[in-house]
Amino acid sequence: MYRKCIIATMTLFLVFSCQKKSEGLKQSDVPMLVNQFLGMHVEYNTLDDELSGRTLDNYISALDYGKYYFYKEDIDSFQKYKSVIDDYINEGNLSFIYDIYAVYKRRFDENLALFDELMDLNYDFTKDEQMVVDRDKVDYAVDKNDMRERWRKSIKLQLLNYMSAKKSIAESKEKLKNKYRIMKKTVEGFSDEEILSRFMNAFSTALDPHSNYLTQEEHEDFKISMELKLEGIGVRLSSEDGFVIVESIIPGGAADKLPAGIKLKPSDKIVAVAQDDEEPADVIDMDLRDVVKLIRGKKGTEVRLTVLRETENKTQPGRMIVPIVREEIRLQDSDAESEVHVSPQGRKIGYIKLPSFYQDPARGKSSAGDMKAILKDLSSKKVSAIVLDLRGNPGGLLNEAIEIAGLFIDYGPIVQIKEGQRPAHVIYDDKGLLYEGPLVVLINRFSASASEILAGAIKDYHRGIIVGPGSSYGKGTVQSYNELPFDRGAIKITTHIFYQPGGTSNQLSGISPDIIVPDLSSIWDIGEDKSRYALKWKKIPGAPLERLNGAGQNVISIIGQKSRARVSANPEFIKMQDQIKKYRDQIGKGTISLKEESEIEEHKKKEIEKNMNRESGEKVIDLENDPFLAETFNITGDYIQLKSN
Repeated sequence: MYRKCIIATMTLFLVFSCQKKSEGLKQSDVPMLVNQFLGMHVEYNTLDDELSGRTLDNYISALDYGKYYFYKEDIDSFQKYKSVIDDYINEGNLSFIYDIYAVYKRRFDENLALFDELMDLNYDFTKDEQMVVDRDKVDYAVDKNDMRERWRKSIKLQLLNYMSAKKSIAESKEKLKNKYRIMKKTVEGFSDEEILSRFMNAFSTALDPHSNYLTQEEHEDFKISMELKLEGIGVRLSSEDGFVIVESIIPGGAADKLPAGIKLKPSDKIVAVAQDDEEPADVIDMDLRDVVKLIRGKKGTEVRLTVLRETENKTQPGRMIVPIVREEIRLQDSDAESEVHVSPQGRKIGYIKLPSFYQDPARGKSSAGDMKAILKDLSSKKVSAIVLDLRGNPGGLLNEAIEIAGLFIDYGPIVQIKEGQRPAHVIYDDKGLLYEGPLVVLINRFSASASEILAGAIKDYHRGIIVGPGSSYGKGTVQSYNELPFDRGAIKITTHIFYQPGGTSNQLSGISPDIIVPDLSSIWDIGEDKSRYALKWKKIPGAPLERLNGAGQNVISIIGQKSRARVSANPEFIKMQDQIKKYRDQIGKGTISLKEESEIEEHKKKEIEKNMNRESGEKVIDLENDPFLAETFNITGDYIQLKSN
């Protein structure tokens, strides 16, 4: 496999190096990139009729996911491409991509005219109507009346969303009009590169859900997420009504160090961006990603932001220019964090929150390195057990997960990686363990990929107890990431399926917890098994491993029984389970009400959303807002007690 990757990468470089140096994806790149994907993919090596059909469906969905533009007759007319996309790509004939896009653009213009017409209607929000929000359950419109009705309901829903934020109907309509003005500007500005990028992703995701083409901007974002840094001003931004809004200031960043008189504040609106002494560029109605690209830049260079800020008298916003010298920003929110929890019985329990598996070689920063330092620190504080929280951890670098698993296991296989029909390659920990005490690992449905490798190894070895509201996400595939030259972005290709040491894979089914504790995250029925074209696996022989006696079935059974008794008697969990059932029922229907909700029902909904989207703030441990973690500490206390007897 190593030789195969080298050949494929070298071919990629040689082909591009023969072309004129330029930026962005070109039509001539597409056939070569398709071959690059097929040359490295774990399962598919030929673009056949089946993949052609999948690619067509994906491309149509990428343009019109909500089914608000294409008619059924349009979709029927596109079926002539279903089995010939492979032939067209081999011939270098990509005209079909633009033919489909031209139909989309025509329908987009038609339906924006329909939108303008429908915005003049008076909407009755006391009338009980339902709208199907699961787009897989909706067919394309058969005629203009059908299209008009789905747009009418969509507009009513969007107005209702604005009005739920205490806005008047007039304000809501103006905001919605502005939203579609921005959308129109975006579609009209679509470049060849953006159209081709959508098609490349339509093809790559036809292979499996995790093979992707990334534009240069997406590639830069990916590097930032892995390295936990960027060169910029240290500000989190959002977009609303055509304005780029300052959401928060990253502590210690360049913006945070500005003098008080010109310091940025949350809710400031950035309306123009200038580089050094150049003329400012207007960024109103500009896509947020493009604005961020203007603001980012090399360390030591200056960017000048023109900012609108609400003045005290509120009559009109004040305008100010804020010069900021860019510097390297550390995204500390993604680092591993730890704290010591002292139970009512006086037991010290070490708590570690690991949001991702990251690495920054230039600075010697990595999740495994941080974990080593944290474990040494917690051991020096004489903790009786450790809770490792992987909830919401989407994964990251495979080698980091393997190294972290090795900190808890004294030599042995950590993961098996399989390519096609070849025998599995077993990766061992050969460095010895750093912590051997009681261990509890937390997962939820948002724990994926590298998180599942770590949790799966801990479970196969009986090294610790896995606690969660249900199984993890179920992503058991490995991707190869290749940066493309000349600012063409990058490609991410699924090359292997990984297996736990025992010979089973978490692909599709995820890692199941040893002890189930309710949590609002289980409302969302997501996972690899819900993804289109997810890869399947077959059991393989297990690697020789020496299972430990730390968390055998007898121990888990005793502790699980105690936990279930506490949960069933806890009013907070009883209320939570009722909320979960109600929301699951609502989500399962795939519909939403277009009737204005009562204040009581709206309040209940906001409370659930607030709990589900809570942020940790300054405290690493927040038991008041996290009953799941509170029960985990009870479970850990029971575990310590059993181990000490």
